[in-house]
Parts: sequence; C-alpha cells; structure tokens
Amino acid sequence: MQLLKTVYSVPTDYGAFQSLYLDSEVQPRRLRRNLVFLNSDGSLNFETNDLGLKGGPVDPSRKQAVVWGDSVAFGLQGGWPALLDALVPGYQFLNGGIEGDGWNTVLERAVQFNTELALSLNVVMPGWHHINRTLADGLSAALPRLRNPVLITMPTALNKKNFNRNISAYLRPGVRGPLDFDTAFWFGGGSVYSLQVQIDLYEKITVRNSIIREVALKFDLPVIDLFSALDTEALPDFRQDFYDILHPRPSAYPKIARAVIDGVPHVNWRGPENRKPTSDMLL
Repeated sequence: MQLLKTVYSVPTDYGAFQSLYLDSEVQPRRLRRNLVFLNSDGSLNFETNDLGLKGGPVDPSRKQAVVWGDSVAFGLQGGWPALLDALVPGYQFLNGGIEGDGWNTVLERAVQFNTELALSLNVVMPGWHHINRTLADGLSAALPRLRNPVLITMPTALNKKNFNRNISAYLRPGVRGPLDFDTAFWFGGGSVYSLQVQIDLYEKITVRNSIIREVALKFDLPVIDLFSALDTEALPDFRQDFYDILHPRPSAYPKIARAVIDGVPHVNWRGPENRKPTSDMLL
C-alpha cells in the first residue's frame, strides 16, 4: 500500500520550520510521520517515514539501522546518516536525531523504539546537551536494551590549542540559509560569544567523550571516534568542517560517513553487491 505524505515548502523562519516536523505532544519527542519538505527550488530538503524517523520509507528487504542523537546527528537536510543509507546496500540507515535533545532523552527514545521495532544496529551519539555527572549510569542502563549498539564521541571545532583563546574575530555570521552553512561561522546557534562558555563547552565535550570511551570499554562495544576524525588542530582553518563550534558543515558529512564505516568492524556490511563499502566510495 502506498502511503500518502504531507508536503511542505521549507519556511524561512526556522522556528516555524521546526514546529512542522517536531511532535512535542508526545514524550519523548518524536518527528511527525510521513512528511516531505521541499526547498524553494523544488528539491528535497528531507522527509520522515511511517516510523517517525528522518529518512525514506522503510525497506523490508534491508536490515534497519538508526543513528540516535541530537542536532549533530539530525544535521542539515538529509543529514550525514543519509550517506550511509546509500553506501551500505545491506542496511537501511535512518536518522533518529532530534535537535536540542539531551542524552537522557536520546537514550529514552532509542530504548522505546527498540521495544517497538526489530532494529539490527543502533549507532548512539549522546549529543552535547544535559549533564555529564549521570551519563555513565544512563548509558549503562540503556545500552543492554539496544540491539548491537555502537557509541560515537562528540566532535567540536575547538581543539586543545584554541579552546581557551578568544575566537570572536573568526566569527562570520550569515542568515542561516543553505549556502551560508558552507561559508559562515557562528559561535553556537544564535548565542552571543563568550570565552568562558567556549571553555566550558570544550571541557564538557572532552569529559563526555572520556565517559563514552569508558562505558564502551566496560561493555566491549565499538567506538566511532568522531572527535578525533574531525579534530581541527592540524587544519589551516579550524572552521573548515564546522559552521559553528559544535555542528559539522554538510561538506564534512562524507568524512563522518567514512568514520562510521571504518568504526564498526563487527558488522557484516555485505549486501546485494557482496562487498564492504570503502572510503573511496564517498569521494
């Protein structure tokens, strides 16, 4: 049976846009089902499926994998999980990210979906919201309830050389349009620049990533080290892969997809093409 979808043009106001696809009446929050969002030129921005996840209709001929997280997983337009969906023929990758979700809500949604669906792989990016103090306990409680979980560390444009330096001169505000995400550089969303906030965020992320690695070791789980894969210290411009200090640019999505493919060695990627995807397939 062909499911009908509701089609919207992407509003210029971001708050209005988010209100169309976020269902805040259910807890934890979910994306509204079966929506299609089109850009002003008629191209696809993104769609949601019958499960209320970002991505196309569920393909029963493939194993389902979901990337859980906050705005870093949700991404812009289709987001980086959509690249994995096209590259790994035996798996359908769906995007379970929701902007602004704390790690506690990310895990709650992942556990809830795993009780409802027979997922084959859960790629868990805790995100950067909520406190670190109870993260280890939260992960330890949730991971045994997820099928084949894999953890991802959180990336940042900050590095050990610039995290405590004033970077306000490097900010390049734009209007948050499609082209600006590849050229502009904001501090963090619409936040006013603060060196102390910058230092606190870097320290929070590095502590969070240490917790993620420790919990992965405890449960003998793979870790996709996105913090290292997108490390900016050796780059000529630390803004290269990020449009603010927390969010990767769409141009960096292939690099993220490479890190995910290389970071899950225990998964049999083989599908109809009978071969594992390689990094050069993303170029």
